[in-house]
Amino acid sequence: MGRFSTFVRFLTAIFLLALLIVIGTIGYRLIEGWSIRDSLYMTFITITTVGFGEVKPLSAAGQHFTIIFLVLSIGTVGYSVTVLITYVFEGQILHAMRERRMKRAIRHLKEHFIIIGGGDVGREAAYEFRRSKKKFVIVDRDPSQSDLSRDESILILEGDAINDEVLVEAGIEKASGLISALPDDEANVFVVLTARQLNPHLLIVSQAAEERTTRKLIKAGANRVISPKKIAGRRLAALVLRPSLLNFLDVIVEGGELDMRIEEVGLASGSPLIDKSLKEAGIGQHTGALIVGINAPDGRMRINPSTTSTLSSVILGEGDVLIALGNEDQLIRLREFVRKGR
Repeated sequence: MGRFSTFVRFLTAIFLLALLIVIGTIGYRLIEGWSIRDSLYMTFITITTVGFGEVKPLSAAGQHFTIIFLVLSIGTVGYSVTVLITYVFEGQILHAMRERRMKRAIRHLKEHFIIIGGGDVGREAAYEFRRSKKKFVIVDRDPSQSDLSRDESILILEGDAINDEVLVEAGIEKASGLISALPDDEANVFVVLTARQLNPHLLIVSQAAEERTTRKLIKAGANRVISPKKIAGRRLAALVLRPSLLNFLDVIVEGGELDMRIEEVGLASGSPLIDKSLKEAGIGQHTGALIVGINAPDGRMRINPSTTSTLSSVILGEGDVLIALGNEDQLIRLREFVRKGR
């Protein structure tokens, strides 16, 4: 709202300056009978008070008009200059330039992720995407209220994600996934429903403040629904019950002094590892990475905890996702091995 009112004052200042020039030019034209060029020149030297002499000797009526016009000019120009300086220093021009630059960058995005909402949850999701070097864009109704707006490296689109046009502008038809992180559950349902209609193949994850909203979000088209309250409660309990395990996982997931990360590597069509078990594939021997889990394409774990079968005996299939632990070199070798088998 503040930015809008400043813009209105900016337009008002421009209008008053233009009106002042028109009044002065017409006034000298009618009173003195001068040409448009001479009248315009006299108007400008009067407004700017540069001290040049008159174009031609002024009549008594012309002198009276000049006095009144000079008084009006001082007040109008003083107000306009103040507003223009305020507009520039409040960053309105820079904001407009940044917004155009962002929209141009967003139009060129492909296979990126869209985060709806720049609040606490959306901010942390954005930082995680940036740590993972993934392309993403934030959609927020009022970006100025988010801490992310101060980071020029983050693409932010201003708008209401409930509207189809805003999601299309964010590149939803070319996106890989969407996170709906709005604080209002009803708004999340609308966003998920709209996003699913625009891109039936999109991976959609939403947060839910209330447990009863989870089922609605799934029906609306969300692949997964997360309850921040539930996760926070479980994590607080885990920090007390299993502190060493949580500390280890934090280091693995977030990085730090230990040069180890946990990543997921998918098996695309044509991978030489398809129809082989982990033991037969020899991933550990060839890459040094440790496979700690295998997920099916629908997200389910490939091993049944109730059986005596081991992870190494699982037969790999197309679309399976390997959950791997290793350093950067080992994970690079793993991706190459999954693709070429060597």
